[in-house]
Amino acid sequence: MITVKLLASLRKLAGDRELTVPLKPGGTVSDLLQAIGEVYPGIRAKVVDEDGELTGTVQVLLNGRNVLWLDGLDTIIDPEQTITLIPPVAGG
Repeated sequence: MITVKLLASLRKLAGDRELTVPLKPGGTVSDLLQAIGEVYPGIRAKVVDEDGELTGTVQVLLNGRNVLWLDGLDTIIDPEQTITLIPPVAGG
Protein backbone atom coordinates (compact mmCIF):
# COMPACT_ATOMS: atom_id res chain seq x y z
CA MET A 1 0.00 0.00 0.00
CA ILE A 2 1.23 3.45 -0.91
CA THR A 3 0.34 6.60 1.02
CA VAL A 4 -0.64 9.51 -1.20
CA LYS A 5 -0.80 12.92 0.47
CA LEU A 6 -3.19 15.39 -1.09
CA LEU A 7 -2.93 19.16 -0.79
CA ALA A 8 -5.30 22.06 -1.45
CA SER A 9 -8.11 21.42 -3.93
CA LEU A 10 -7.22 17.73 -4.32
CA ARG A 11 -8.25 17.16 -0.70
CA LYS A 12 -11.72 18.41 -1.56
CA LEU A 13 -11.99 16.01 -4.50
CA ALA A 14 -11.06 13.05 -2.32
CA GLY A 15 -12.71 14.23 0.88
CA ASP A 16 -9.52 13.41 2.81
CA ARG A 17 -5.90 14.48 3.29
CA GLU A 18 -4.45 11.10 2.37
CA LEU A 19 -5.25 8.09 0.26
CA THR A 20 -3.93 4.59 0.78
CA VAL A 21 -3.60 2.97 -2.62
CA PRO A 22 -2.76 -0.68 -3.34
CA LEU A 23 0.25 -1.05 -5.62
CA LYS A 24 2.06 -4.20 -6.67
CA PRO A 25 5.82 -4.47 -6.01
CA GLY A 26 7.70 -2.70 -8.79
CA GLY A 27 4.69 -0.46 -9.46
CA THR A 28 5.31 2.91 -11.06
CA VAL A 29 3.90 6.40 -10.71
CA SER A 30 1.82 5.66 -13.81
CA ASP A 31 0.39 2.52 -12.17
CA LEU A 32 -0.40 4.50 -9.03
CA LEU A 33 -2.20 7.25 -10.95
CA GLN A 34 -4.19 4.62 -12.83
CA ALA A 35 -5.28 3.06 -9.51
CA ILE A 36 -6.23 6.48 -8.11
CA GLY A 37 -8.20 7.23 -11.27
CA GLU A 38 -10.36 4.14 -10.79
CA VAL A 39 -11.71 5.58 -7.54
CA TYR A 40 -11.10 9.33 -8.02
CA PRO A 41 -11.13 10.09 -11.76
CA GLY A 42 -11.18 13.83 -11.05
CA ILE A 43 -7.82 13.64 -9.31
CA ARG A 44 -6.21 11.63 -12.09
CA ALA A 45 -7.59 14.06 -14.69
CA LYS A 46 -5.77 16.93 -12.98
CA VAL A 47 -2.46 15.05 -12.91
CA VAL A 48 -2.35 13.40 -16.35
CA ASP A 49 -3.78 14.44 -19.71
CA GLU A 50 -5.80 12.39 -22.23
CA ASP A 51 -2.58 10.86 -23.57
CA GLY A 52 -1.55 9.70 -20.10
CA GLU A 53 1.25 12.27 -19.79
CA LEU A 54 1.78 14.52 -16.78
CA THR A 55 -0.10 17.80 -17.21
CA GLY A 56 2.59 19.74 -15.36
CA THR A 57 0.03 21.65 -13.33
CA VAL A 58 0.05 19.21 -10.41
CA GLN A 59 3.45 18.43 -8.97
CA VAL A 60 4.01 14.76 -8.19
CA LEU A 61 6.60 14.32 -5.45
CA LEU A 62 8.17 11.05 -4.34
CA ASN A 63 9.61 11.51 -0.87
CA GLY A 64 9.83 15.24 -1.59
CA ARG A 65 11.47 14.94 -5.04
CA ASN A 66 9.59 15.86 -8.18
CA VAL A 67 9.18 12.72 -10.30
CA LEU A 68 10.12 14.79 -13.36
CA TRP A 69 13.67 14.81 -11.95
CA LEU A 70 13.55 11.05 -11.57
CA ASP A 71 12.05 8.74 -14.21
CA GLY A 72 8.75 10.59 -14.62
CA LEU A 73 5.76 8.28 -14.87
CA ASP A 74 8.14 5.29 -15.00
CA THR A 75 9.52 6.05 -11.52
CA ILE A 76 9.23 2.92 -9.40
CA ILE A 77 7.61 3.38 -5.99
CA ASP A 78 8.65 1.29 -2.99
CA PRO A 79 5.99 0.55 -0.33
CA GLU A 80 7.67 2.69 2.34
CA GLN A 81 7.75 5.75 0.10
CA THR A 82 5.20 8.56 0.06
CA ILE A 83 3.72 10.37 -2.90
CA THR A 84 2.51 13.96 -2.50
CA LEU A 85 0.27 15.63 -5.06
CA ILE A 86 0.47 19.44 -5.07
CA PRO A 87 -1.94 21.38 -7.29
CA PRO A 88 -1.36 25.02 -8.22
CA VAL A 89 -2.32 27.41 -5.46
CA ALA A 90 -3.29 31.04 -5.99
CA GLY A 91 -3.52 33.73 -3.43
CA GLY A 92 -1.82 36.69 -2.06
